[in-house]
Amino acid sequence: MRITPLDIYQREFSRKKLGGLDDTEVYDFLKKVGREYEAVYAECKNLKDQNQRLTNQMKDYLELEKTLKQTLISAQKASADTKNNAEKEAELIVKEAEIQAERIMDEARTESEIIGKEIRELKRQKRMLKVELRTVLESYLCMLNEEPPTMGSRTATMAAPAQVAAPAPAAPAPTTAPAAPTFHEPN
Repeated sequence: MRITPLDIYQREFSRKKLGGLDDTEVYDFLKKVGREYEAVYAECKNLKDQNQRLTNQMKDYLELEKTLKQTLISAQKASADTKNNAEKEAELIVKEAEIQAERIMDEARTESEIIGKEIRELKRQKRMLKVELRTVLESYLCMLNEEPPTMGSRTATMAAPAQVAAPAPAAPAPTTAPAAPTFHEPN
């Protein structure tokens, strides 16, 4: 089942006894998001390749139209003796070639527009997925870097309004900035 942006926003992880998140759940979720992103990326690449093939095919059709027009001019010059018949036949060939070329070009344009829209949508989805993933990761990073609330804080009061406890000792101020956490896959 494909992961949706709503799945990312609403994903909740189990809490460990010490208040942290379950590493396995977080890594499994990140793997799932990574697989989905790979699928979207591969699909985008396939659509780009298909767009390139259609563009080349349209160039071939334009060359075919040019060749047909040149053939028509040569036929007109060669058939000077039977000018009236040759002109009628040439007009029919031109009309048919123009209709066919127009139909082929319309189909190619339509297909190109559809692919272009799909590529734009995939790029938009890719950007949104990056933003969503960044937001999720930043929120987890913030949660990991936050100090636990003291019993006197509003959060602790809201969590246990009936309990009265002595204030926790103040944590010593860090002397250096904490290093950015690194994610390691659990064994």
